[in-house]
Amino acid sequence: MIAGYHRAIKEAGYRGSRFLQAVRGKGGLATAQRMLKPRTSAQRAGLDRLLEAGKHRLTLEWLVLRPRFKNLFTQEERDEARRRLKGFVREAAKVRRERERLYPDELEMGRTYAEGAKRQIRVNAYERDPRARKACIAQHGTRCTACGLSFEERYGRIGRGFIHVHHLRPLSAAGKADRVNPQTDLVPICPNCHAMIHRSKRPLTISRLKSRLRRQR
Repeated sequence: MIAGYHRAIKEAGYRGSRFLQAVRGKGGLATAQRMLKPRTSAQRAGLDRLLEAGKHRLTLEWLVLRPRFKNLFTQEERDEARRRLKGFVREAAKVRRERERLYPDELEMGRTYAEGAKRQIRVNAYERDPRARKACIAQHGTRCTACGLSFEERYGRIGRGFIHVHHLRPLSAAGKADRVNPQTDLVPICPNCHAMIHRSKRPLTISRLKSRLRRQR
């Protein structure tokens, strides 16, 4: 369970501090048995992060169903874990489809890609952290930093709250995911400007993109 905690940080950008505290304080079995009961909203938030990353194999339910742990749980507990896991797989697929519909050009968090895509995967992992996104928008709003577009002003209610977020610093300067400051390292940006920033091998800065926009106007 502790190994799964560390994998969740690395592969999904999720740090389940309360989960780790419970495992260390009450033991893995007691924690697992408690979590097989109805989950609180806080516990569900952590689960949603794993499902968004397509990491249902990092859930407690998947671990409970491993053959080597069979004798630790009752049949009812294992049936509940199996029922939940089937639902998780469906939910994860639904989340991925929705994300691809809204953000078709972004790479999936938690997956690996060949041919030097590592930097962009890490960028998108930062951008998809719901807490980082929320903090970025709270600080900067939802108006595009580059072109000034507001989706709500342009499209009405359907555009409310919609915006991409962009990582300002190169990956080599960003360090680990938990060192990213959403208020200073992330900015709101519309999908068009976001795509143009990443058109070149070395991403454009916001100021250079603004200069290009001024020249075109």
